[in-house]
Amino acid sequence: MTESAGNDRDPPAGLTQEASASGGAQQAALGSGVQNVYFGGRKQPAEPPVSIAPPYGQRTADRPMRGRDELLADLAGAGQLRVLVVHGLGGCGKTRLAVEVAYQAQLRGAEVWWISAVEPSGLFAGMRALGRRLGATEAELDHGDAADVIWRHLAERSDPWLLVIDNADDPRFLAGAGTSVSDGRGWLRPVASGTGTVLVTSRDGSEASWGPWCRRYRLTSLPADEAALILADHAKHRPGLGTAADARLLAERLGGLPLALKIAGSYLAESVTVPAAFADAGLIRTYRQYFDVLERGHLGVTPPPLGSELTPDQTLGLIGSTWDLSLDLLDARQLPAARLLLRLMATFADAPLPYELLLHVPTMAASPLFPAVTGARLWRALQALDGFGLIDLDDGTGAAADNAAPVVRLHPLVRDTSSPRPDLLGGERAAYLDLAAQLLQYAAHQGIGEPEDPLMWPTWQLLTPHALEVFTIVEAEPGCPREARLAAAYAAEMGARYRAEQRLHAEAEAVLRRVAAVQAGDLGADHPHTLSTRHGIARRMVQRRDFHQAQAEFGEVLAARLRVFGPQHPETLSARHSIARTMAALEDYAGAQAEFRAVLAARLEMLGPDHPRTLGTRHEIARTMAALGDDAGAQAEFQAILAAQLRVLGPDHLHTLGTRHEIARTMAALGDDAGAQAEFRAVLAVRQEMLGPEHPRTLATRYEIARTMAALGDDAGAQAEFRAVLAAQQQVLGSGHPDTVITSQCVDPS
Repeated sequence: MTESAGNDRDPPAGLTQEASASGGAQQAALGSGVQNVYFGGRKQPAEPPVSIAPPYGQRTADRPMRGRDELLADLAGAGQLRVLVVHGLGGCGKTRLAVEVAYQAQLRGAEVWWISAVEPSGLFAGMRALGRRLGATEAELDHGDAADVIWRHLAERSDPWLLVIDNADDPRFLAGAGTSVSDGRGWLRPVASGTGTVLVTSRDGSEASWGPWCRRYRLTSLPADEAALILADHAKHRPGLGTAADARLLAERLGGLPLALKIAGSYLAESVTVPAAFADAGLIRTYRQYFDVLERGHLGVTPPPLGSELTPDQTLGLIGSTWDLSLDLLDARQLPAARLLLRLMATFADAPLPYELLLHVPTMAASPLFPAVTGARLWRALQALDGFGLIDLDDGTGAAADNAAPVVRLHPLVRDTSSPRPDLLGGERAAYLDLAAQLLQYAAHQGIGEPEDPLMWPTWQLLTPHALEVFTIVEAEPGCPREARLAAAYAAEMGARYRAEQRLHAEAEAVLRRVAAVQAGDLGADHPHTLSTRHGIARRMVQRRDFHQAQAEFGEVLAARLRVFGPQHPETLSARHSIARTMAALEDYAGAQAEFRAVLAARLEMLGPDHPRTLGTRHEIARTMAALGDDAGAQAEFQAILAAQLRVLGPDHLHTLGTRHEIARTMAALGDDAGAQAEFRAVLAVRQEMLGPEHPRTLATRYEIARTMAALGDDAGAQAEFRAVLAAQQQVLGSGHPDTVITSQCVDPS
């Protein structure tokens, strides 16, 4: 049993394994309290919801593709080089072009798949989904060579196909096993089949980032006539806006940039519906008026000739001017919260924002930025921003799973121009950072379950980038309020715990060290929160199997807790328990058992015999008994622990399953291999359901099943299972991990 959230059980010496990564449902130590996360019979989603269907919803009859006919024809018949990279600055219409290419390919009879490469986990989930669509089995995709498997299936297809990889702004995500994309060993490779094509969109068009087998297309701004038509499309061709020449003049002033045209057109579509009698002074109602406002100085840069490449400064200027005018209109419509809300959302990371979770109305109303906000006003502001094309609002109706939170997305350029930069807001910036930190703290503490709960992983995947981004900003911000630093630190600590659950232990440890530094500075080195974070740092060391350093860190935490809490406090005993575990990991089983027994005596007195922490210490004592050769005694102790866990935690709790796993190991050690295998298979079925096929504990149980198969004479079956486990461990844990090394020793080289 694990001691607290993030603690891991480490294997005794010998060819046995019990995963070194933490379980998905655990006992989470929160201050001096304990929270038990119980899963019952619910299923854990193996990965966040994902779809590889093209976003054809972006194609509408009233806004057709314009100005790209020649490029579309070229992309449709690009010759032998079947990997195409469309690149250009944000806002130039790369994704919209890819949608049109995908649609036309489908009309020609090709099967089309669409994968987002904004961040690695989404790319990986999308490629796995593609693999399943191509007929690859879960077992094949669970191994480290999943990219090889997928591309083998693609090469074998005789029917035409198109794979779109959208927003691959960091081509390194696609390199996979190679050092760069050009190696052709990752998720993007030369297309061997004459029936297939890959289309990639990216801001990066440098030759060094792509292989020589990639054909690159630079996407520039639109020609004047086509740009004017796109402007009119988004303005819904409302009467009274002006002539075609007026639209052309404004389109030229906006640089022919599709995103700027969309924002300006959406503004005009709304403003012209206001009756003249009710129009406020300054309301822009025609193309020419919009042009005149830009000419008077809203736009700080002059766009280049249409059809050429814009600079980043020119692009930001165009977007900034158009969204500012749209927000002026929303201000006039008594929606001043829209401007503030856009700035607040731009404070978070460049990632989908779970708005129902993060935009907590009471917390926002307590801020001087939103003193009169209500849920209804906030929702109206979100809908208005969506209607003006400034955000993309997902209302949750298309969620692929019950726990897939609806999100709002900001275009990166809108985010860049809306961000509350110090040069624009001065001291007001601190208010935005403070509110963002408070919202994150609320979401991490009360709005969502524990990071160790696999059912919460899809939501934590959404929340964590924002927690880490805001903490990084607040940490470096001079004059940021103490409350903001501590709130951001708390959210970042919880995000680090989630990253640890995804086996990113080094990254989690680095974040926790920064959190501890902030807590020590603001609260003191001996504050319980600081010590709790340091305890978490030591747990990450255990997960990295740096047991000596972990033992030293636990020792310092113990010394401080003895000063602060005294010897009998649960947190003091937790530190002693952790030290005993590192002793066992370093194979001092006798010393570890003596320390565990001392902790057990105190826990029996303080917590009682059925408390999960008491049972956890008994569990570790039983493991040391088995490590010292007393398998019969260990089995009897495990059976007694199991009876208590069934009563206290239930049959499907992961601690209960961990004890059943240990009982099966003692059965095998005592010669009952058939009985052990049956018990291991029962544990495996539940672990696969709750943790997924790649979790280290699932793999540990599969390893033990393979050992029992070998003991029962099924050498061929055992070898096949060992090889499957080894491949998965190499992908999940790495080739140098002790569990991987142990499994490799069981694989027959012949």
